[in-house]
Amino acid sequence: MKRCKHILCAVLALCLILVSPVLTFAATPTADKDFQQAVADLAEKYGVKISVKSMQRSETVEDQAAQLAGLEARLIAGQKALRENNRQAEENWQKLVTSGRLDENATITPNAVASPYATHTVYYYQQIGYVYPDMTTIECYITGNVVYSDFYQRNLWGSVVSTGSSLFAGPGDEWEETDSQVDLIDGGRTYYVQVWGDLTETYTIGLNEYEVTSEGWRIWYEAYCPA
Repeated sequence: MKRCKHILCAVLALCLILVSPVLTFAATPTADKDFQQAVADLAEKYGVKISVKSMQRSETVEDQAAQLAGLEARLIAGQKALRENNRQAEENWQKLVTSGRLDENATITPNAVASPYATHTVYYYQQIGYVYPDMTTIECYITGNVVYSDFYQRNLWGSVVSTGSSLFAGPGDEWEETDSQVDLIDGGRTYYVQVWGDLTETYTIGLNEYEVTSEGWRIWYEAYCPA
């Protein structure tokens, strides 16, 4: 009988050892709720949207603090990259405005005749996002009507047929174009295209993943008409 008791005690002790790690690392509902609130506070602070894709939960304050610190560091880097993106876009636009290349109220050049190109499409690729140098690449395109000018002896852009942008490569998860603007410059030889959009990226911290959407990224490029 004593032998059976010893065996039973040994089995119970072994079960307790196996279960202990699960109990140690399982988050309590209160701790999990507090952590989610802390993540929401960071999203509000930095003006982004955050959703937890995968989470190795822990109830220890130290682990949660390390996760939040890592997440905030990446959010700071992301906002810095976004501000620099907007600064460069605005600087380039202001240079264009003061250069005299912008054709306000531009129309198709007189004495235009049929061109061998009915329409023409130009593609452009720009990198954005907080991850450097392996940033997310956005593919943009513009298709425009083409006319031939006897006066300039070359093709010029006419009206815009269509524009668009989409996620092409890199760590980004999603790209949503929110606005665009096309201006005719260089006497009709060039389109100046600007695109605004929201980028969703995954920030990986240890074994955890956070899906972060930042708004207001800008893309700008010049699309040249085939001569």
